[in-house]
Amino acid sequence: MLNNEGNVFFVGDFDDNAEQNLILPLTKEIQKQRRLRDGRIDLYINSYGGYKHLVFQLVTLVEIAKREDIVVRTIVPHIAFSAGSVLAITGTPGERYIDRDAEHLLHYGTTGSMETTPEQVERNSAIKTRDFKKILAHYNKYSDVPDLAAAMNDDSFFVPANKCIKWGLADNYMDKFDIGWDD
Repeated sequence: MLNNEGNVFFVGDFDDNAEQNLILPLTKEIQKQRRLRDGRIDLYINSYGGYKHLVFQLVTLVEIAKREDIVVRTIVPHIAFSAGSVLAITGTPGERYIDRDAEHLLHYGTTGSMETTPEQVERNSAIKTRDFKKILAHYNKYSDVPDLAAAMNDDSFFVPANKCIKWGLADNYMDKFDIGWDD
């Protein structure tokens, strides 16, 4: 389920509902928050993942918000798998939170295909290589995971909270998280 309550968004899986229930409301919230002196958006991410094209739309929106001096806090109370992890690491540095029992799943994603000709095999292989490089570059931009390319090749690289903080996928545990506004 994806929904929002003002500047707080609860992000589930990245599916066909994301555009209407998350991308458009987040775009409007960025426009609203940029007018405030201390704009902030909270993204609670509890996700098994989903579509790459949707998460990268959200990454672009988060980057726009940060350029507008809006603090984007990402909060992972349990799981940030696949697309959820890609979004969670994009938050404002110092404002990426994770529960002590939570984890990320880092991988490049898989695509089902039914190639029947050598040309189709070649095209699909090129797409997979391009996608792998894009995901790898994204993680390298926001974190410092050792031997990331090798670990991601397994396509099932689960990272517990303590390693998320050590490697820069998150900054703080949720027990250091202030949920209120400073009014």
